[in-house]
Formats: sequence, structure tokens, C-alpha cells
Amino acid sequence: MAKENQLPKSKPSDADLLSDAIPIDQVDESAEEPKAAPEAPPVPDAIDIVDSGTTREIRRFESKIKREEKVGRKSNADGHGATRVKTFVAKLRLDAIDNMDEMINQWLTEHPDYEVKHSTAVIGMLQGKLAEPALFVCVWV
Repeated sequence: MAKENQLPKSKPSDADLLSDAIPIDQVDESAEEPKAAPEAPPVPDAIDIVDSGTTREIRRFESKIKREEKVGRKSNADGHGATRVKTFVAKLRLDAIDNMDEMINQWLTEHPDYEVKHSTAVIGMLQGKLAEPALFVCVWV
């Protein structure tokens, strides 16, 4: 019969546990004392924030190369079926969303033959240097 792991029949007493312990009186005092924690850097004085009156503004950098749509299908303005989609992305800030509205309106103005059939909007994470929430809007024309 194989030897099985057996639980001890009784718990060891406190006296049994302390019999092998090193008494506090016998601690080696020749050991190095622990090093002191490094000092925290000094806290700078508070500064007053002055409103300069300037507002943040989104600036677009125009590309020298204009992207042309390379879709072979003609758009249909008869209310039946979408033939293409354009996706717009903005960070979740009011100025960025206003800029996206402007971009969508400008795109539709530049394409008077497009009829909006459907649009979707979803919030997701935009990966860049940092992951941050963004609004993705797809406009189906």
C-alpha cells in the first residue's frame, strides 16, 4: 500500500512553534542599519493661472496631394441603396466634434450629387501615442 499524504492528527502548540524561533534579544546588532528613505523632491510654490484670452483651436494641415475618390460606381440620388461610404473621426472634445461637423458639411457641399442614405456613429478607442476615446461617423451615400 502506497504512503498517502496524511494530515497531522493535532495542531502543534504555540510552545512547539516558538521553540525554534529566534528570540528578539539575540538579533545580530552588527548588521547594517536599514538605509533611510530618499528625501522627496521639494514642492514648487503655487502659481497663479492667468487667462490669456486665447482659445484652443483645431487647425487642419492641408495635404498637398488631394485624395481622389477611386470608386467606379456612379452615385445614385434616387433614394435606393448606397454606393460608397466616407468615415469621419474626431476625439471626444467639443471643438473636435464641431470640426468634424464642418468636415462632413464641406464634403457634402463638394459632392452635390451625393444623397445621404444612412449614417452610423460609434465611440471607440483611437490608437496613437496614447489610446483615447474617439467618435467614428460613417456616412453612406
